[in-house]
Amino acid sequence: MPDTQAAYRGLRPQTALMRAASGMSRTIAPRRPRKLNLAQQAEVDRHPEVRLLRRRLKSLLQTFRDQKRSIASIKGTLLYSHYRQTYQALRNLRRRHEKALLTEVKERYKKEQPVIDIQRQLKGLPVAEQEALRAAEYVFAERVQAIDALFTHARSSTEEECQRRVAAIDALIVLCKKQESQGFRRRRANIKVKEEQTSVSPPPDLSETLPVECEATQCICCLGNEDLSVADRLKAFAARGDLKKHFHRKHLRHHPDGQPIACPHPWCDVTLDGAMHLQNHAEVVHQIRT
Repeated sequence: MPDTQAAYRGLRPQTALMRAASGMSRTIAPRRPRKLNLAQQAEVDRHPEVRLLRRRLKSLLQTFRDQKRSIASIKGTLLYSHYRQTYQALRNLRRRHEKALLTEVKERYKKEQPVIDIQRQLKGLPVAEQEALRAAEYVFAERVQAIDALFTHARSSTEEECQRRVAAIDALIVLCKKQESQGFRRRRANIKVKEEQTSVSPPPDLSETLPVECEATQCICCLGNEDLSVADRLKAFAARGDLKKHFHRKHLRHHPDGQPIACPHPWCDVTLDGAMHLQNHAEVVHQIRT
């Protein structure tokens, strides 16, 4: 990637910086090779030096079989020391060749893949980036609609292009209304329902399937929040203490004391006198102790 700004200003181009900036997205791309496949591993095994050491190791093992002795029985001898040296040399040599081949494969991907993607775009073919969607635990249908609206080719006419941009803006507005759970390094909750990673269909309507009596460690406010994903709504905490902390910090803290509050359960249309009344109602009716 040329440093056009430096060329325009008459400065010395920062080639290394521009190369690093242009390749940053490729280093985190889900399609970027991170390990050798079976064919590439077989190519390493066919290397002459690797084959030579492997024959030496097989010859030593055949010597052990001819003497009807095991490897453990010859520990401490000169023959065992020779066997260990050959084994370590073979393992280290394979690792060096695997590392060198993986570096070569990554460099080839960095140089060739952008050209392939540009050629596919010029032919009107979609770029295979669906792997990024499969990496997510749950994909909102609104997020998929926004991606489809944003990452599409420009239309030929001005009117169609304006309609495409308006549709993209509307999809982003709908997506902004959704809520996503905050990610943690350590997972402390046990999710009972988990959608397939490749699923892009709208989540089912839980208002028709939720039982009145819920699990004891589910959050009744999250159950009734339709802006959350199915997994977040049905999440069961590991312990009641975790549920209480979540309930007070996430929900009760934002509700003024003494004001009426409606039961958030989809099957329940009861209006309660306050937070304490809601906690009592959740424990008696819905079997949720908060």
